[in-house]
Amino acid sequence: MFGGAIAALADPIPALACNRIFPGHAVWTRELHIDYRYPGVADLELRFSLDPETERQIGKELEDKGRSTPDFEFGFYLPNGTISAWVTNRVAIRPMGESVHNSGALGAHMKRVER
Repeated sequence: MFGGAIAALADPIPALACNRIFPGHAVWTRELHIDYRYPGVADLELRFSLDPETERQIGKELEDKGRSTPDFEFGFYLPNGTISAWVTNRVAIRPMGESVHNSGALGAHMKRVER
């Protein structure tokens, strides 16, 4: 499997999981890092889990601060159990009204378009 395909599959996984667990929030990838360790020369298995302690920590941050920016680590494995690619993915979880459209470069662009 090519590296770009691995990146495309790895990108949305934590954001989709957080969106399902914490509805009513905007969730997007802030940072994605992939350590390609071994060629993906066979079918790869993506192994991702969100443990209860991380879920509690995110919930507490959302309750206390209204936002959270957790890091997740997971991997793509070859059939023999060898790690092909190790992923570190940071997501932003924000109140729905404070989405990406209200800040950063995209927010400035959207304000210009709305004029």
